[in-house]
Amino acid sequence: MIEATSEIRTPTEAAQEAVTDLRKAAKEAGVPFPSLRLDPKPLGEDGALTHLIDTGRINIGTARKLTKILRAAR
Repeated sequence: MIEATSEIRTPTEAAQEAVTDLRKAAKEAGVPFPSLRLDPKPLGEDGALTHLIDTGRINIGTARKLTKILRAAR
């Protein structure tokens, strides 16, 4: 869960926090993303940077677990 903080962060720091939170939640759910990372080159559109999160590749077992979790969330 993302918590409010009085600390001002850069967009890169916020994106890295999202990666960290996703990694932790995925691990807790039993769906690890071994290649999860912040894409090193943010994309720019209309002068604004957009950070992308690379979830990487997963094996079939992990894909099936993720599918089950997503279907249960509907």
